[in-house]
Amino acid sequence: MPGPHTGLTPMKILMLSPDAQMIDRRILQEAHSLQALGHQVTVLSGFECREPDAYQTTDGVIVKRYVYDWQDRRLLALRGRHPLAWRLLWPFMRVRDRLLDRPAGFDYFVLEKALEHEFDVVHVHDYPALRPGVMAAQARGVPVVYDSHEFYPVQSSFTPAQQKRHLARERRLVRECVQVITVNPYLARMIAREHGIDEPMVILNACPWPAPQDDALVLRADEPARAARRREFGIPPDAFTFLYQGWLSPERNLDVMVRAIARVPSPAALVVVGYGDYRAVLENLATELGVADRVHFLGRIESEALVRLTPACDVGLIPYAAVDEMHRYCSPNKLFEFVMAGLPVIANDLPYLRDVVAGHDFGWLGELESVDALSSMMAQALASPDRLQQYATHAIAARQQLNWDREAAQLAALYARLEAAAQPAPPAQVQALRTAPANSS
Repeated sequence: MPGPHTGLTPMKILMLSPDAQMIDRRILQEAHSLQALGHQVTVLSGFECREPDAYQTTDGVIVKRYVYDWQDRRLLALRGRHPLAWRLLWPFMRVRDRLLDRPAGFDYFVLEKALEHEFDVVHVHDYPALRPGVMAAQARGVPVVYDSHEFYPVQSSFTPAQQKRHLARERRLVRECVQVITVNPYLARMIAREHGIDEPMVILNACPWPAPQDDALVLRADEPARAARRREFGIPPDAFTFLYQGWLSPERNLDVMVRAIARVPSPAALVVVGYGDYRAVLENLATELGVADRVHFLGRIESEALVRLTPACDVGLIPYAAVDEMHRYCSPNKLFEFVMAGLPVIANDLPYLRDVVAGHDFGWLGELESVDALSSMMAQALASPDRLQQYATHAIAARQQLNWDREAAQLAALYARLEAAAQPAPPAQVQALRTAPANSS
């Protein structure tokens, strides 16, 4: 049956992602956009979940989650029967597999789950799923699209040897992809340079348009509604709130937020949305600094609820430090979520953040590794209602360029090309090819 917009036969698209806790908003937006074009999208996201899950969204996207057992039963049996031989052989087996860059058990697990489905194209989200994604595509003779949300191999948590190994593997695998996508021009240039390929297509981490009531300016003009929205999330109605939303981990420079809020007088408060083991460290720090009553940890909040919380706050925080090239050139989801909410931001002065925040003039930029710098900008925001209003207006204006409709159009164009390439040639064209004279040269 032809698709609703292209007139061609819709494709079965298999998306693979390593996201085991929350599925990245970008993945679901891409899935919904492709589903709206008439394709059938199946998302296998998270192969290390706490428990398996499977469901279908209201628009028909199929989502499946898995639990991978890192204990290979065959190896456990071998170790039980021959413990001494195992201890002697295991180091050599690891070195052998590393030198040969062989797929690991996890790769085969993802491959096995992928091959349980029918698909016309594999759309891989992020490096950990790239190798099994390429293997699945090759097994079925279909194209693979690689959506690199970040330049994973260069992250600082890897040793130099690990970085070199992951770069070499990614360099080899991207050559098997019909299209590489990434999230901003800086990463596109870096990936092209490191891997010797054409610059990837850039699809920003933009958001869909919000509902009219989920707008910071609208809520500021309706104080009872704003207070009710804050109470819904356990935030003091009269606080001046600085909002961080995202993963809680030490490399994200989050302790500076807690230290800075301790230097800014009440009614300033810090709202922290997200999860991760680092939360306990931040909670202890807030207690030590005597601001536990002004730092509100809300835990994990799903995207549907987050769009209601964000515009009820005053300023968004993006404190990421340039601990590696991946973070230096980041374009986090929260940047675009703040834009769609109409929220002014305080952000670290990193290249892409500068392009967006300074380019659209909706916030403060500075060296946020410094507690002095961040607390000073927080104090400015608290004392500058007119500037805050101006920045909020500029953030709302930035939506005209930084919205998912624009980005989804690029994704649609890519899949229109893939869809057209997958169609069988018309009968007349096939007959013409059969009767064409052979090339005599």
